[in-house]
Amino acid sequence: MDFMIRAYLFILLFAGVTLAGTKIESVTGQSSLTIDYDKATDFSGITWLGGENFMTVSDKQSAIYPLNLRIDPNTGQLLDGKFGERISVKTKFNDFEGIAYLPELKRIYISAEGGNGIVGFDMRGDATFAVAVPDVFKRARTNKSLESLSFGAGALWTANEGALEGDGRPSGRGEGTVVRLQKFDASFRAVAQFAYRTEPGPAGALEAVTGVSDLLALPDGGLLALERVLTSHGLMAKIFQVDFIGATDTSAIQKLEGAVFTPVKKTLLFEKSTFTTNYEGITLGPKLAGGWRSLLLIADSGGATKHTLMPLRIFLDAK
Repeated sequence: MDFMIRAYLFILLFAGVTLAGTKIESVTGQSSLTIDYDKATDFSGITWLGGENFMTVSDKQSAIYPLNLRIDPNTGQLLDGKFGERISVKTKFNDFEGIAYLPELKRIYISAEGGNGIVGFDMRGDATFAVAVPDVFKRARTNKSLESLSFGAGALWTANEGALEGDGRPSGRGEGTVVRLQKFDASFRAVAQFAYRTEPGPAGALEAVTGVSDLLALPDGGLLALERVLTSHGLMAKIFQVDFIGATDTSAIQKLEGAVFTPVKKTLLFEKSTFTTNYEGITLGPKLAGGWRSLLLIADSGGATKHTLMPLRIFLDAK
């Protein structure tokens, strides 16, 4: 081993620093699971209720859909899955995108691009628990609004998919876009907001669009961002870990374009070319052997009745 490398490692150990970090990896022997279900299309979000029970949301129907998944506790493979009966959601919002489960309240929340809103409801589907979303999100570009929703460690998170009017250019060939990560506390008060820069699309592509398609709040207070990259060569899913140290709280900045601010940092944990499969939702699942957790992505079916999930494994405290 090179002397300088050994010296660096010695300094880290002497200082009490461990080379740790979150890991995400593919499940061995299974790239995806497809479930035939003809009563809904275009699932854009997924959340874990506990055990084998999940809940999905469609951006074409004003409803949520229970999903039962059998997961191998050793490998994380999806053994089979079955959708349950739809639960209609009575609300003025439409184009549901994100979904989150709050176990303490036994309540589901959804984010909607149609109306730029977040509402919660019990299992009867009465959306009577409104969340006051900051007015800045009213400047969302068409179909680039509140794409994501996640709850963890006492905080609810959402983000717009692409830059708001006044926050900068939309993503395009060779450049990403700036979105806002919005945090609410356990009482649903907006408490912090941060700028996040998406990945640039390949410079040589004829068309490239990137955006945040979902967020995942982790039990330790961390946050993951699922980015979708659309290029002329197909789709790619990327998962990043968000680092807020040194980032500017942008809550009071009305327009980011031309403003002075420091965006969050991010670390790439996983990426995969998915060709025509459009993964839009991410959620944790049950514990697996060896300290791993199940991690699932769900794809928007694009109007089809075949619904695809990607099984992954995540290790949150790797040493």
